[in-house]
Amino acid sequence: MSRVLLVTTNYWPEPTGIAVYTTDLAELLQKDGFEVSVLTSLPHYPWWKIPSEFAHLTEGVSRHESVELIRAKHLIPPKMNALVRIRFESSLWWNLRRVSKRLVGNDFDAVIACIPTVAAGVVGKSIAKKLGVPFWLIVQDLSGAGAKQSGLKGGALISKIALAVEGSVLKAADSMVVVSPAMRDVVLGFGVASTKVSQITNYAARNIENVNRDLARAGLGWASEDFVVIHTGNMGAKQGLENVVEAAKALGADAKVKVYLVGHGNQEANLKTLCEGIENISVVAAVADDQYSALLAAADLLLVNERSTQMEMSLPSKLTSYLYSERPVIAAVPRGGATWKFLDGIAELVEAGDPKALAKKILELKADPKRCAELADKGSLFAAKNLSPEVGRAKYLEWVGKLIVSK
Repeated sequence: MSRVLLVTTNYWPEPTGIAVYTTDLAELLQKDGFEVSVLTSLPHYPWWKIPSEFAHLTEGVSRHESVELIRAKHLIPPKMNALVRIRFESSLWWNLRRVSKRLVGNDFDAVIACIPTVAAGVVGKSIAKKLGVPFWLIVQDLSGAGAKQSGLKGGALISKIALAVEGSVLKAADSMVVVSPAMRDVVLGFGVASTKVSQITNYAARNIENVNRDLARAGLGWASEDFVVIHTGNMGAKQGLENVVEAAKALGADAKVKVYLVGHGNQEANLKTLCEGIENISVVAAVADDQYSALLAAADLLLVNERSTQMEMSLPSKLTSYLYSERPVIAAVPRGGATWKFLDGIAELVEAGDPKALAKKILELKADPKRCAELADKGSLFAAKNLSPEVGRAKYLEWVGKLIVSK
C-alpha cells in the first residue's frame, strides 16, 4: 500500500475555499487504497479565528474519515496587512515544520503540497527532500500574484517575498496540478517545464441538490416576493465586496431587490458597518454544508464579485456549486481575467469596480425572467459537462497513480 503525505493549511472542517478540495482529495485517495496522512493547521478560515465548535481540534494527531490528521497550532490574526501576513506565513512555516519533526514518519512514498499558502509549499518540499521521495504540488492559487492584486496594504512587499519563495517551490516540484489556464501560464512563467504541469479544473466537490425555492426561502425567513441576489464564501480583500454595497445603494429601496452577503472573512466587520442603514443588503453568517443547497436555491441570482486587479488569481471555488444549482449567475469581475474567461457565455458579465453597472444589470435581469432561465440552463449544462465530480476525481486518481507507478 502506497503512503502519501498531504501538506495543506486548509482542511476539514473549514467549509469554503481550498479546504473543500484538499479534504475531498485525501478522502478520495484513502478510499482508493492509499494510506493518507495530512499535515495541516488549526481550522481558521474564513473566520480568522477558531470557532468554539472546533476548539477541540488542537495540535496533535487525530483521524477523520479514516485519514490521519496531524495538526499544528499557529498564529491566527484577526486582521491582515503586510507585516501581519508575513508573521502569519512565518508562524505556519515554523509550526508545521516543528510538528512534522515530531509526528511525521519516514515511510511515505510521496509528498503532495497544496498552495497558495507559501508555508505549505516550503514545508512539503523540505519533508520530501529529507525523506528522499517525490514532491508534487497542487497550485490552487499563488500568494505572490494574489498579494499584488488584492489591494492589501503593503501588498507589493508581500508579493516580492512570496514570488521569490514560490518560485523555488514550483521549480522543486516533480509534478504539479494547476486549476485554470491562467494559472498554468503564470506557473510556466516561473520557468517550470510544461511537461510537469497538468490542468485539472476544480469540480463540484459539494453535492448540490435541487431544493424548492419557496421552501428554501421559508427556512431562511426571507420574503418570497423579493428578487434575491446572493454572494457566498470568503469576505476578504480580493472579493472587493464594497462594490456590492455601493451597488445595493444604487438599486434603490423600492426595487424589491434584496442582496445577501453570506459567509465570513477578514472584511466581515467592515462590511457590516458599511451595510448599516441600507435596507436592501445584509451580511449573513455562513450556513452548514447540509444547508448550502437550500441557500443557493433561495436565490434568484448568484453573484461573484472581484476587485478590478484580480487578473491572474485562481477561479473562485464557489463557481462549481453556483453552476450546479440551476440558478443564473452574474459576475462583476475584471474583463479578460481568469473568472471572466471561465464564465464568458454562461453567466452575465459586468466590469469589476462599477457598482452602477452592476445595479443596472441586476435590475435588467429582474425584469427578464426568460434571460435568467436561459443563464440557469447554460450554467447547469456547462457544469454537467465540465465540472462533474466523477470526472474531476478520476483525473486526480490518474495523476497520483501515474506518478506512484513511475516513482
